[in-house]
Amino acid sequence: MKFEISNLGYIKQAEIELGDLTIICGKNNTGKTYVNYAIYGFFNNWQSNLDFEIEDDINQLLEQGIVQIDLSEYKNKLINSISKFSRSYSNYLSRIFNINEKLLKKANFIANIDSLSLNDFEKNIKQETRFYSVNQEEKLMLIVSNDEKKNILKIILFPDKLLSPDILKTDGLEKYPLKEALEKAKEDINKTTIKLFININLEIKIAESYFLNPFIITSERTGVSLFYKELDINKNLMIDMMKNKVYQNIPFDFKEIFDGRISRYSKPVQDEINFVRDLDRISKRTGELAKNNPEIIDLLIDVIGGDYSVTDYSMSFKFIEDNQPREIPLYAASSTVKSLMNLYFYLKHLAKPGDILIIDEPELNLHPENQRKLAKLFTRLTKSGLKLLMTTHSDYLIKELNNLIILKNDFEKKLELMEEYEYSNEDILEPDKVRVYIAENNTLNPAKITPLGIEVPTFDDEIINMTDFYDEAYYEVIDNIDI
Repeated sequence: MKFEISNLGYIKQAEIELGDLTIICGKNNTGKTYVNYAIYGFFNNWQSNLDFEIEDDINQLLEQGIVQIDLSEYKNKLINSISKFSRSYSNYLSRIFNINEKLLKKANFIANIDSLSLNDFEKNIKQETRFYSVNQEEKLMLIVSNDEKKNILKIILFPDKLLSPDILKTDGLEKYPLKEALEKAKEDINKTTIKLFININLEIKIAESYFLNPFIITSERTGVSLFYKELDINKNLMIDMMKNKVYQNIPFDFKEIFDGRISRYSKPVQDEINFVRDLDRISKRTGELAKNNPEIIDLLIDVIGGDYSVTDYSMSFKFIEDNQPREIPLYAASSTVKSLMNLYFYLKHLAKPGDILIIDEPELNLHPENQRKLAKLFTRLTKSGLKLLMTTHSDYLIKELNNLIILKNDFEKKLELMEEYEYSNEDILEPDKVRVYIAENNTLNPAKITPLGIEVPTFDDEIINMTDFYDEAYYEVIDNIDI
């Protein structure tokens, strides 16, 4: 999917296309995180917000009790509904960032599905049957099904007393008095509710394949993992304060109390807080990605240096020291342990193919050795079906990705080098799966990616400048002092 972004923070005009691995580099305060947050919000809010303009179909359904929709003709409707949603989403951006809407009143966010992905439109249509109760008093049921023919969506509105296995069969519908039953319940039918149910089903059947399920890890993650309990305490203090004022019959301004006791967070940070609050429940699940690729979790544990334990009341870090198992509270663990906690729990317990992991500065608090290991981890994640979007300031991460890209080439001593430097076939990264952008001059410039790797001038120029200075200073000093 491609996005056109304008007037969003430091970004005045930019385009970004997501690959299996998408990286945004650049100096501080150039709009990288704004892009991450905006894309996260888009994927997080599309459901129930696509409008397929099905007014005529609903009218026919209410008159006759049945309507059939040819889904193969919905390709253009999908494009139009996504375009319409992205325009309305532009007006919603201030809520994603939790800032005054005046600051983003000129912001625009447009999403486009590329034509290549639409070549598989009919193949991506999902087959299933769903039942809904749309009117309790008259006990009306709504069936939405394309099980009989994949491309034909059959929608039937009928009293639940008529429910039987053959009601979905075309030749079995004639014996059901649908029109008469609907005539009785006409005044009680909520047209808006029915439209919502049908729209949701159209989203599931024809749109879901083009939208990724997002999970975000922000640069605030270390603070979230440490202080989420204090945030809950703060919330409870606010509730207690309101109760006391009510009991004492003292007037109070809810907004004043809210602003005074509860800090305001962007949607991504708030979602991350909610994720950490729910870890006790989440940790009881086994994610599809971890189940199918346990070696990925092993690699992450190697980077972290241990494992985590979580209960209702506490989180701790478990590791081996002097061949003995040890466990310490999370707050006493290293910054690396805290920084990688959300990544660990997401990959182990939630991640599945078709998701997108959005992460700010994955290298946060990591030694160069572990930054290089992360590059291998990310490559393996993309091969498992997970897409990644990240921002980074790490030259080590980019250079290690270059090593993995160059291994895609065939050359004489390739196997020897791979064995010597401990690379496997799972580490090889295809350059056409990667997109890299440089945030500079109020836009996003695509970086050049070749079979030899990624060219990121913003890193290379600084390293060259720093090295040039040191070389000149070094030889000046050597010439003038005795060592």
